[in-house]
Amino acid sequence: MSFRSRLLLFFMIIVIVPMIAVALVLFSITADSETGKADAAIAQGLRAAFAVYDGDRAQARPALETTARDPELAAAISRHDAAAVRRRLAALASANPAIKRIAAYDTSRRQIAAVGAADAVAPAVAAPSTGTKRIGLIAVSITTSTQYAREVKRLTGLEARVIVNGRLTGSTLSEPANRPVAEHSGDTKIAGRAYRGRFARLTDVVGAPATVGVFENRNALANSIDDRRLLIGAILGAFLLLALLSSIVVVRALQRQVNKFLEAARRLANGDFTRPVPVEGGDEFAALGREFNAMSEQLASKIEEVQRKRGELEETIRRVGEAFAASLDRQEMVNIAVRTAVEACEAEAGRALPIDLRRMKAAHIGEETPELRAALMEAERTAFAIHEGHGADWLAMLDATGDGEAGDEPLERKPVRAAVDGVFALAVPLLARLGRGRSLEQVGVVSIARAGRDFDDAEYDLFAYLTGQAAVSIENVDLHEMVRVQAQTDELTGLYNLRHFHESLDGEIERSRRFEQPVGLMMLDIDDFKAINDTYGHQQGDLVLIEVGRVLRALSRDIDEPARYGGEEMAVILPQTDVAGAELLAERMRAAVAGIEIDRLDGGGRLRVTASFGVASLPANAPDKDGLIAEADAALYRAKRAGKNRVGRAEPVIAES
Repeated sequence: MSFRSRLLLFFMIIVIVPMIAVALVLFSITADSETGKADAAIAQGLRAAFAVYDGDRAQARPALETTARDPELAAAISRHDAAAVRRRLAALASANPAIKRIAAYDTSRRQIAAVGAADAVAPAVAAPSTGTKRIGLIAVSITTSTQYAREVKRLTGLEARVIVNGRLTGSTLSEPANRPVAEHSGDTKIAGRAYRGRFARLTDVVGAPATVGVFENRNALANSIDDRRLLIGAILGAFLLLALLSSIVVVRALQRQVNKFLEAARRLANGDFTRPVPVEGGDEFAALGREFNAMSEQLASKIEEVQRKRGELEETIRRVGEAFAASLDRQEMVNIAVRTAVEACEAEAGRALPIDLRRMKAAHIGEETPELRAALMEAERTAFAIHEGHGADWLAMLDATGDGEAGDEPLERKPVRAAVDGVFALAVPLLARLGRGRSLEQVGVVSIARAGRDFDDAEYDLFAYLTGQAAVSIENVDLHEMVRVQAQTDELTGLYNLRHFHESLDGEIERSRRFEQPVGLMMLDIDDFKAINDTYGHQQGDLVLIEVGRVLRALSRDIDEPARYGGEEMAVILPQTDVAGAELLAERMRAAVAGIEIDRLDGGGRLRVTASFGVASLPANAPDKDGLIAEADAALYRAKRAGKNRVGRAEPVIAES
């Protein structure tokens, strides 16, 4: 075997074989990681499915209570008269269109009779009685399996299947219903497509056993794994090609040098001294010096290779930095920044200390010994001192100039160094542009420390880059939150818009029913607003809307939600407030509106306006959301007809006898 062949074989053993092993390990890790993410999403989907199921059962409670109090039904159950029970159940179901199924059971939980959809799920169960004697159980469901499966898919994005008594009763997949289906978790095929999912038992007191399963498309998981493997393969392939080309160049150079030495040795062996070995000085030490220089050249090439690899590592870390710069979770982003800085700069400990705990919590990485803590505190004090020394003028200068060109960034924006008893630390203020004006603010300080060795320039630059990306991410979070708020508010008045009003009212009504607390609603309409627009113009009308909206915001509690309902009509959601409390607050707002004076745009003096209010609460004045809005609106227009500039109160609900 030639010298060149042995070198190539050596290259294959030390480079190609380990790279293949690394590729196999990375491929396996990638598959496990993506599968684990999919399983976590499926587990979260099951938790959401249980929450939807419990919510549907809770929504069925009002219908159940009405059914359970029916005396005719109780009498029929106590007599075990199945025909009479069935007739009464049918009548009760007809009286309430929301009911999908009602079933009656005896005290041994054997079904006496049932009416409605066979695929109904999420029953609410109660035990009716005659006097002090329990006579059985009543189960009322307002949800079918198909409705339940669709709601689970809407909330989780996963496909859902519902199995009752071993048969498929509801599914979001294109598959026939009402057929036997095995509850198979893991990888499976449904309607000719591959999915990954899990089943879980839905807990019911009575009725056939029900199971829900959530599934993720297996093709999407496989594509994600393939994409990651392709990226890993491309990176390893590029590295292998570069290493192979480098080895060919090195092997050829070594072979030429060895050939020269062989030719010189043969000439000397044959007695040919006319052409001595081409070395400087003509002695053995000079030849050793030449060999040393050759080894030095090889070492230099190896160092270049190490630097190239380090450059690749830094580039990878920069990609990580760019990734968390796009995050919308500022706390997790700060944690990643500190953790990455500690690992990349080989520090022993690091931390991020916020200025405002409402925006960010402190983050600590590594064990802070007293020595490390002293160095961290010294670096942080220096960073804060530089910042405080410049004051508002320094922030204004940075805000006007931005980051500047490379190398021109002010010293105050760069990390500072500190050393305490052989422990070295770096610290940098986190500066971010926040708020509507995007003004530059200091939100905290990040620091790292280690003992025995100072941070070199590369580590210093890397730390500066990572903390800079953390600041960019904080800006992104703030901008995202500002855009989210703008999407929920009316541009003219600053109140919540109609869409947010309906979403919030739905949530408050759900909490009201769950915790048995009232929720109030106030509706108001500016009196004679059309006359204002017609007389003074729409710009004057806009000023009136702005001022009335300001009054609503000023007098609303932190938990209240004032909104622009449409045109000159506004509304305020009043959690944990009955109709009497809503009336008191409406009276305060009415008086405040009547007391404001608005400059006329034509310079003709000041304009005064009034507003009429209507208040209602749930459950005192209405049973549901639509009824609550209707009752508050009706009270408002009663106040209008009664002379305006007053508060109308909804009439109480008259209980059915």
